[in-house]
Amino acid sequence: MTLKKYLVLDKYLLSLFGLSDFRDLQEKLKDTPLGIDSDGRSHFVNILRSSFDDLQKDKISEDTLLRYDENIHSYVRRINYKREQVKLKYFQYLAVLFSEIVLDNLKNRKIEFLCDLNGFLETYKQEQDLGIIDKFSEDDLKKLAFWMATGSGKTLIMHINYYQFFNYKLFSPDTIILITPNEGLSKQHFDELQKSGIPCRLYEGGLRSHGTFRDEREVMVIEMTKFVEEKKGGGVTLPVSVFEGRNLVFVDEGHKGKRSEEQKWARLRDKLAESGFVFEYSATFGQILSERNKETLKEYAKSIIFDYSYKYFYLDGYGKDFSVLNVKQAKISERNFQETIFIASLLSFYEQLLVYEENKHLAKDYNLEKPLWIFVGTTVTGKEEESDVIQIVEFIRRVMEDLTWIHKKADDILNGNTGLKDENNEDVFKNKFEYLKRRDIEFDDLYKKVFMGKGGFNIYDLRNAEGELGLKIGENDYFGVINIGDVSGFKKQLEKRGISVRQDVVSSSLFDTIKREGSPVNILIGSKKFIEGWDTWRVSSMGLLNIGRGQGPQIIQLFGRGVRLKGKGMSLKRSDEKSAVQFLEMLNIYGIKADYLSKFLEAISKEEVEFETIEIPVTPQHEERWKSLYTLTKDEKKRFEEEEILRLELDGRIHFTMNLLPKVTMYLTKERKEEGIKMEQIRAEVQPMRLPKDIIDLLDWDRIWEEICDFRIVKGYWNLIFDIKELRNLVLSDRYKILALPEIMKIKSYDDVSRVEDVTILIVKKYIDLFYRRYAKRFETENLRYDTVRRQLTLFAFEKPGDRYSYTLQIDKREKRLIEEIKKLAKDLNKLIKEDTRVLPRIYFDKHLYIPVLLQSKEINRISPAGLVESEKEFVSGLRDYLKRKKDKFSGIEIYLLRNYARSGVGFFNLSGFYPDFIMWIKDNKNQRMVFIDPKGLEHEKELDQEKIRLKDDIKQLEQKLGKGNVVLESFILSKTPYEKLIEGRTTPPSKDEYINHHVLFLNDKGWAKILFENIYLH
Repeated sequence: MTLKKYLVLDKYLLSLFGLSDFRDLQEKLKDTPLGIDSDGRSHFVNILRSSFDDLQKDKISEDTLLRYDENIHSYVRRINYKREQVKLKYFQYLAVLFSEIVLDNLKNRKIEFLCDLNGFLETYKQEQDLGIIDKFSEDDLKKLAFWMATGSGKTLIMHINYYQFFNYKLFSPDTIILITPNEGLSKQHFDELQKSGIPCRLYEGGLRSHGTFRDEREVMVIEMTKFVEEKKGGGVTLPVSVFEGRNLVFVDEGHKGKRSEEQKWARLRDKLAESGFVFEYSATFGQILSERNKETLKEYAKSIIFDYSYKYFYLDGYGKDFSVLNVKQAKISERNFQETIFIASLLSFYEQLLVYEENKHLAKDYNLEKPLWIFVGTTVTGKEEESDVIQIVEFIRRVMEDLTWIHKKADDILNGNTGLKDENNEDVFKNKFEYLKRRDIEFDDLYKKVFMGKGGFNIYDLRNAEGELGLKIGENDYFGVINIGDVSGFKKQLEKRGISVRQDVVSSSLFDTIKREGSPVNILIGSKKFIEGWDTWRVSSMGLLNIGRGQGPQIIQLFGRGVRLKGKGMSLKRSDEKSAVQFLEMLNIYGIKADYLSKFLEAISKEEVEFETIEIPVTPQHEERWKSLYTLTKDEKKRFEEEEILRLELDGRIHFTMNLLPKVTMYLTKERKEEGIKMEQIRAEVQPMRLPKDIIDLLDWDRIWEEICDFRIVKGYWNLIFDIKELRNLVLSDRYKILALPEIMKIKSYDDVSRVEDVTILIVKKYIDLFYRRYAKRFETENLRYDTVRRQLTLFAFEKPGDRYSYTLQIDKREKRLIEEIKKLAKDLNKLIKEDTRVLPRIYFDKHLYIPVLLQSKEINRISPAGLVESEKEFVSGLRDYLKRKKDKFSGIEIYLLRNYARSGVGFFNLSGFYPDFIMWIKDNKNQRMVFIDPKGLEHEKELDQEKIRLKDDIKQLEQKLGKGNVVLESFILSKTPYEKLIEGRTTPPSKDEYINHHVLFLNDKGWAKILFENIYLH
């Protein structure tokens, strides 16, 4: 069953943008820069405004989108109260935007919204055959649920939802409650709420803790387990009847434990919020939703507002990659299986420790911490858990005492002679342990790195740390810790096996030291603490213990914690580096018992994250001609922000106009809502202006200074220096004009002053952006030079270990037929170079510098590097067809094309990072033209003074500076948006000829290729 099709509310919100699949939105936004532009708008909203031709403007107009965007910035500013500056990633922005749309509609047009939803539902049910979903009622809209992967920032979304609720204020809550799964998470949430400036307190027992809140907007943080239907006796439990009235309830991961507990907790949650409102956040909806449980499915079909489950998180490159040892039915004994898996897990961990120790500089660059080996499961109590943990202890003891055994097991694993077969009937370890196989394994080193040395194995009861037992060899540091509930019972079981437990009355908790840099603790066994609320980033190898059926939500939580990754620059992303980093960005998962592994795989299969990885070989073309083709390169060692100090000053060459009409309209419509003045009336009487000196003197320049300092940090303008005097001089100068209503300058209240300060901040940001980019661009230009095309530059994005070049495809493992067809195709170069739009969509152009050129495909989950989008395909096919038709015209002229990838190709604008999609060379004898072409279009950059369009002139200046008389540089934009659409709603737009003169052509014009070459040869 495909659960996604049932998410009706989510599908409705996608439909507002003319979309039916989240992947279309994902493709547009995932590579969009974070943060805001110099007009104070997010880059995301600019894409949303202009990239979706089917945007339902009657339900979500451009002005409405801009208003939502402005609100989102204000929420982000508030959650940055006491934390490092958060910049929303595209999926976080969308989650907040979808909330904004729903809350606005619930507040201001609830009846029309219900009609819209039910109208959509009626059509959608027929298309998808969803018989069980009935009409939306007002009660269905009392809960918004977010299905988001662990590590995707649900906590930040929750805090923004808090501020959103009070912005729209659907009602005044009697109580605000945040429900968590356990005490550890409650404490974490309490700390995080404070960082976001949200008043809060922990429930610590007794009605006194409920009492009268210090702040009417205070959040009480409490574990689900402390709620009861009816209070019996003492203790810290709290009957839900205490919370009468309308409550605002936030629920973090409410679906845990046994089904009977689930049902009881669901009843209590429903009781708490029956006349209020709920925001719920979970990574595990895939584990609880099924057609067998129709009531739960119907409830969440109407309340899941945003789906960014683990599949999307993984395909976007977030979190570690993972390897699950998938063994088909083993023909060896269970004991032999367990021993082999344990030693394989040990070798895997040792390999990662080796890579870490030998590449600490790389690890630091990529925010990778020392690896940690954990054995952990989902069952909380019982003999099964104890026997599993004891088995791991016995394996460790045997590693210390039986050298022959470990040598034999390791040899069998490294030589692929274990008897454990994969689905292709090959040894499961055949393609593993690349790093270890390239060197001889040193067992003394293994003992030293993993266990702190060789010698007698000892276990200590840590008297100062409840539930902890420390593991050490001889007198060395502790290398491991066991965390288990029933310590005394566990000790008795150990003693029966001849393993004595010593006492340590000095040492404190080892579990608490695991996160510390340089911690000697390498192994953690049996701690359920890891499943929820533990914020370590170290886990690299995971042995599965005591996994029961029906534990799906806990398994996904466990998995999600294991794949957490800080990433380079705290991007949370995998690097896709072709280096040692790939070993450290991998979570290796082993099941100590075969049935544990099968239960784990069964749980994660519901997340749709099991992909077949296929490599499609890339072959260079015309390589003998590469040395005669010029390209542009820059000195990567020289960075503007490190080489030069830039002082802010008035530059006579910088003039700009700030169009503040939508923003001003927002301000004024809010103020005049009660007066009944329409937006159309407010739009009138537009005239350009500047800020008068008498108003400038009223402004809070300390606030403006702080905002601009934050802006400098966010933009990375580290080498820019300025003071308040220079900011004032800028605002007093004639370098800008404001396109706005006269009323924006009227000061009647403190709010009016604050509004003008906001406008001032926008003006200063815009000028600083233009000023800094101008000088950064000049620096970059001065450091550009010509080089010849080389294999390393051309194929860098495709590079694989072993001097290979290929695309990497990931396809859902259930698509067995497609996988088989593509695998066959990958082995047949003759078929691979032929054009095809069916199995593996690709385009063939004999002038391209490598083959094949793949296209994006919905059947293929991920192509890396990315395949061509539709407009890029149109360009390549249009160019190819034109050259075929005009073969005689280009006789004796060599023409070559290259897909230019971001970061590995030729880029401009050091800061905004513009990488035109294609480079075309036209070579005639000793002369050549190097033409940069970007066929994605203008998107929101409709004005002719935009950077991408101005590259047409900037590149000619570069050509003159480089002074190579036989090389001509050109730049073109090929807009997929037709001219008529581009000028829609503009009063005095440039003519089509003006666009063409600025090298902006239109893909829907049949003669674009002819115009392109005519313009090239004009120079």
